[in-house]
Amino acid sequence: MDLDDPYHELGLAPGSSDAEVKVAWRRLSARWHPDRNSSPHALRKIQRINRALEMIRNARGEPVAETENPASDAEKSILEHTISLTLEEVVTGCVREVRGEVSEDCAECCGSGLQLQATQCGECGGTGHLRQPLWFAWVSSSVECTACQGQGKTRQGCAACAASGKAPARKYRCRVPIAPGARAGDLLDVTAWVQGRQRQHALALRVRVELQPHAFFNAEADGTLKCELPVDGFAWMANRWIEVPTPCGLQQMKLRRGHLNYRIKNAGLPWTSQAEAGDCIVTVVPMFPHEFSQEQEAAIDRLVASNSGRADTSAGERLAAWNQVLDSWQDRRT
Repeated sequence: MDLDDPYHELGLAPGSSDAEVKVAWRRLSARWHPDRNSSPHALRKIQRINRALEMIRNARGEPVAETENPASDAEKSILEHTISLTLEEVVTGCVREVRGEVSEDCAECCGSGLQLQATQCGECGGTGHLRQPLWFAWVSSSVECTACQGQGKTRQGCAACAASGKAPARKYRCRVPIAPGARAGDLLDVTAWVQGRQRQHALALRVRVELQPHAFFNAEADGTLKCELPVDGFAWMANRWIEVPTPCGLQQMKLRRGHLNYRIKNAGLPWTSQAEAGDCIVTVVPMFPHEFSQEQEAAIDRLVASNSGRADTSAGERLAAWNQVLDSWQDRRT
């Protein structure tokens, strides 16, 4: 099989580089391979594409490989998306939807931006050369036509894609399931589907995970969460129960007077193992008023009086014993 213009068959201009030839051949082979293209013309087209590559390589004195395979799906460009997760979504897992647009090569010009069929060059009339007059009108020389680079044929811009080489962008969407325990920087490979002219096409997507800053949690590398929590100072003194936030919701925690740091087991992120999550470290900050109100002063006085007057408690016993020692000391001084 011989071709008039192997460059034209690959959608290239004469003299294209080796890299451009290889890229064009791979793109067209992937498009017209009979295993992927159900067109009755696919086999004939792939034969012409392979023959064009062979002719170009023979003309350049390059060895022709015995077997050439079209680009595999893994070699195709992979589109990347980034999704931002909350710490709560890291604990429970979630499903996110990604959307976008993809532009494929124009089917009319195979991505070249030029018409596949070359036409006679209008500058040189198809000769490939132009006559250039010298000093005398009857004396002239022949120079190569720059419009067609001496080929005698030119290809106009593709009207279907306005010479861009790209078809109109098509939208795609994909639901991405995120398992519990996702970390920042994780990469998820998923497949989206793009509706083509005749059928859907698979599109490889790579989703990168990032984590949103949290309002009050700080995450450690092992999944431990740290949280600073202001609490009522009187509730802290009275060992009351309070509600503490965790990624799974509010949990009950009992305050202990004199203790500021608390550990809630398995209330952190599942980064250590799937069976066990990290802990949640809560640091409480007891909050007291700068000045007591009259009602608070009266209540404190009542507490002081009631505590001092009770001898049935260890605190009452110690206070009573101290008062006796103090009275005895005062009596000796007077």
